[in-house]
Amino acid sequence: MDKQLQRIVALLQSPDGMRRCAAAIVLAELAPKDPAIVRALAGALPQANQLLTRYILEAFEAIGTRDVVPHVLPLLESTELEFQLRAAGILARAGGQTIGELRRLFQKASPVQKRVLVDVLARIHSPDAFSLILEALFDPDVELAREAIQAIRRHLTDTPPAERQRLHRLAQQFIRNPRVRRDERVLASALQLIGALEAPAAADLLVQYIRPRLSTTVRRHALLGLKNLNLTGPAAAKLGRQLLPLLDDPDFVNIVQNALDLLEKLPAPGGADKLWTRYLRSKHPSVRTFAARQLAALDTPAANDQLLKLLTSDEPYLTEIAASALARHPGATRRLLQQFLRAANPDHAMRLARILASHRDWIAKPTRRKLAQLTTRELLHNRPRSDALLYLLRQIDSQLADTVLRDVGLRFKKAGQWARAIQCLKQLQRTDAFDDDLRFQLAVCDLKQSPKDLAPHLRTNDFALRGFQPLAQTAPARWIKLLQKERALDPADWFYLGFHFSESTGSEREFGRLALQHLIKRWPRSREAKTARDKLQSLAAATPPPATTPAPKQ
Repeated sequence: MDKQLQRIVALLQSPDGMRRCAAAIVLAELAPKDPAIVRALAGALPQANQLLTRYILEAFEAIGTRDVVPHVLPLLESTELEFQLRAAGILARAGGQTIGELRRLFQKASPVQKRVLVDVLARIHSPDAFSLILEALFDPDVELAREAIQAIRRHLTDTPPAERQRLHRLAQQFIRNPRVRRDERVLASALQLIGALEAPAAADLLVQYIRPRLSTTVRRHALLGLKNLNLTGPAAAKLGRQLLPLLDDPDFVNIVQNALDLLEKLPAPGGADKLWTRYLRSKHPSVRTFAARQLAALDTPAANDQLLKLLTSDEPYLTEIAASALARHPGATRRLLQQFLRAANPDHAMRLARILASHRDWIAKPTRRKLAQLTTRELLHNRPRSDALLYLLRQIDSQLADTVLRDVGLRFKKAGQWARAIQCLKQLQRTDAFDDDLRFQLAVCDLKQSPKDLAPHLRTNDFALRGFQPLAQTAPARWIKLLQKERALDPADWFYLGFHFSESTGSEREFGRLALQHLIKRWPRSREAKTARDKLQSLAAATPPPATTPAPKQ
């Protein structure tokens, strides 16, 4: 060490903190490899504040020799996260040359230091460092094994593929060691660590440890190891076939659930229709749900048949999966229609109708006409599934549904079934089909159902009077002539209309007057006719005579 360096190193013991920091900064820039300088920097650490510690660590990073390792190790237990991370980084960079030293440090390190050392070793990516990680699996500290696996995962992206393959071979050799096979805990951790390396070849090894004859712990960790693998193509399909038998395992938490997690990411095996049908009978609800979801992805005759059966399942989540899938499957249209037409239960019929609503583009016009005919028949006979039929027809062809409602409503009106006629015709009120003629027909039905109470507040809310009001405002004489053709109307109906509208003004009053006049002419001896005459007389008396223009003076 020359005199200049000696003077700089001496400043590390200066009572002036700024000089100590300046010395550490200069040494970081010079990065001398002299062990004496490393020792001098390390000697300044115990009394160093945060700033000086940071500069000393920068100097250690710059020097980067194996001599810095024992001086950095105590910082792994520092309360400052920055110092822990920088110490780990220094050890990782220097450790590749000093695995022997790290091994000695590992043997006498505290549990906390061991966990950080494992992270350091995972960064080195050398076979010697990886072997030391594998040996750490024998440590009685269970958390150390978990940290080793997590460390491998954290730093795997920095590992080249060829290096991963080499580490995988080392792990295979380790797991064949009789000492490892005898220790279930170590074997389980090693299986999970092999998976953490993400080598595709690991699948064949890990699958050997999911067999039922092995302990639950080993099988579970083998499955956890398989979860880390990203398999594609034939390898993924092969693994899927190997995992399927695990769905029958009695241990759901450790075996079945992990197998399901893996199968979710893998392609479906061949003959999936029959396969998933079998698992719909599993004793595990999650397996049944998984099988239903797999069938939901298949638009095949066999899959759709099974999904149709699930619509009547006692398990609501299976029913929802089936309904959602069938709504997306064009291949299910014909089967859905067949089931719908045979459905006797109104609730089941409505469920099928809601599904078929999504198939509107796949239902041909002849089928729509047949549905319209069936809907007409069911409505006329007031059968329970008429609601489902009408719902479906409205979803797939709203104009055809409007035509059915109009025709059925008018047939009910002709038969004097006023309530059922109103039920049909009212559904057209918010459609384009609801014109003035249809408004007139509905108003006649409402009139026959009206209590015909003359109290003003009751007349205000009468649907019949509300229906006739816009008609009376436009062409009162025309609608009176049409009313005269309605043979079902009796004197009470005519008087009710005439009385109400005669108390109005303008066209509405004319409508009421014409109604009262027809009543008197058609039923002159009725009680309503006598009252109508009195009403007309009172109207005439209340109407002022027309104004006359005086003759001009001669």
